[in-house]
Amino acid sequence: MISSLLFSDRAPKVARKSMDFNAQRAGIISTNIANGETPGYKAKSMEFESVLRSVSSNEFLKIKSTNSKHISPSNPDFSSVNANITTDPSQGRIDGNNVNLETEMTNLAETRLAYDAAITAMSKRGAIIKSAITETR
Repeated sequence: MISSLLFSDRAPKVARKSMDFNAQRAGIISTNIANGETPGYKAKSMEFESVLRSVSSNEFLKIKSTNSKHISPSNPDFSSVNANITTDPSQGRIDGNNVNLETEMTNLAETRLAYDAAITAMSKRGAIIKSAITETR
């Protein structure tokens, strides 16, 4: 019971991957901000929400075990899940730079909130599991 709760649930894996993606997105946004005055620099963005939705809704990995010694298909590896990083092709300013500092700061704040939400979800889940273990003794 406890092992299935701890190791087979997709929620902590999706939350962990969300934290990874949000950390990567924060790095991309920071790079955009740092290059805000670089002539010709094009802002980059990262989209991963739809990828995480497909993973968490069982659309992503349809695995079938062909041997009893294989790893269980209910415990997929999310390490192969990647986000989409794109470059904004718009011209922007006269020097070719299209970084909008206000937009980037807003995106950074949203990314921080999403990262914090994933951390909170993970810690609440840990507290629930700890409570379940200690209350049954």
